[in-house]
Amino acid sequence: MIVIGLGLFAALIYISGPRLVWEELKAAGFMGFLAVVGNVLLSFLTWTLSWFVLLRGAGIPIRWRQVLSPMLAGSAVTYLTPSAYLGGEPVRAYWVAKTTGTGMARVMATAMVERLFAGTSLLAFASIGGFFALLSPAVSLADKGAVALGLGVMAIFLALGIVSFSQNLQWLSRTLKVLGRLIRWRGFTRLATSASEMENQIYQVLARRFGHALISFFLQLTTVFLSYIRPQLFFYFTKQTLFTFPQLSLFFTLNMFIGAFLWITPGGLGLADGGRAGVFRLLGIPISSASAYNVLFRFVELMQVGLGLYLLLRHGLLSWRAGRLEVKVEKKEPGG
Repeated sequence: MIVIGLGLFAALIYISGPRLVWEELKAAGFMGFLAVVGNVLLSFLTWTLSWFVLLRGAGIPIRWRQVLSPMLAGSAVTYLTPSAYLGGEPVRAYWVAKTTGTGMARVMATAMVERLFAGTSLLAFASIGGFFALLSPAVSLADKGAVALGLGVMAIFLALGIVSFSQNLQWLSRTLKVLGRLIRWRGFTRLATSASEMENQIYQVLARRFGHALISFFLQLTTVFLSYIRPQLFFYFTKQTLFTFPQLSLFFTLNMFIGAFLWITPGGLGLADGGRAGVFRLLGIPISSASAYNVLFRFVELMQVGLGLYLLLRHGLLSWRAGRLEVKVEKKEPGG
């Protein structure tokens, strides 16, 4: 999939015209490059701080610097899995649990609350873009229906999660128990027990640490906002373009759906880039400029992913086996 993604990415640059893409990158200049790096770095820091606040709110004894490595490792795993928003949570939770001697369920609960806040923040910004997408004549009727359906499904699942976790209704563990009765697989019983423990921990974070939860949610909103303004940062330095609020909102929402459905290759490489180029065309941006945007942000993101993979290798959590990437999150203790 990495080879396929690289091939698609290279084909997109070839179609765009390598010389034109290079001219766009040169137009960004050193200050534009610093702005992109600063945006990605600040996004990562606010995201990390959001989880750190929840960890401290849960009474887990950890320092700020100790959260950076697990977050880098977890984000690298998420980048390489076929999901734009989930994947590396068990890795970072395991890392923190081993570092602090805290139970895995307790740490994982904070990671799930952080993801719940991230989803709610994404939905808040995406809803604005969805409104403009429904009004835009440049968006087809089929795409408008897909956006409305996607936002509706996302809102339903988030609402169910918030209600269940905040009231400790334990819908997840109950669902697993029902599936265990229907399918007759004992693994569902073990999963239900683990899920019930995690749901209890999530309830503790949401109900008894409301101040920490509120700060974490604000930091998630900040993280999403930094992602929201990325096109403005890049195209201000390359073309001195100032997007309107509806244009930025429309791009953010459509880009979110592209990430959700085209994250098949690692990081959505090639596929998501082509989708973003199509959205930029709706905004009147030529494909060469869109490709330059993809190249610069990909470069910075891949540096972050490379650092995360290095940390996984250094801590013995990453290995290659039979040509597959393998991340170990469980170890048998002597006598265990």
